Amino acid sequence: MTKLLRTFYNVSKHLTSPPTKLALVVRGDLKMSKGKTAAQCAHAAVICVQDSQESNNERNRELLQSWLAMGQPKIVLKVDKYEELMKLQEESSRKGVTAALVQDAGRTQLAAGTATVLGIGPDTVENIDKLVGHLKLL
Repeated sequence: MTKLLRTFYNVSKHLTSPPTKLALVVRGDLKMSKGKTAAQCAHAAVICVQDSQESNNERNRELLQSWLAMGQPKIVLKVDKYEELMKLQEESSRKGVTAALVQDAGRTQLAAGTATVLGIGPDTVENIDKLVGHLKLL
């Protein structure tokens, strides 16, 4: 019962918060397998959560808590090339939005250090959409 009450409290506390989400932006030019893509997206999501938890920015920590309480909404999008991914990372950083670039370890399909996925957020839907609203779904 204690866990149920704690969950209810966390959700109800964030009902008045703006909606949040996390974007996962995949490089389409790499032609990764579905499994590889899923693993790289998982890495990006985990790194974004860790970075938000460890952030000195209280706003980012609060956004993380809201995102966690509301079911961790995510969206997976694609870019056509490395340069687009880097531009998004720079824009995110400039706007104070958590961004985590995943670079492959090079054990299977890609060379070590290949940038594969950029995680952006969690942040408000409004802020995420301003950064990635022009991209297509994967």
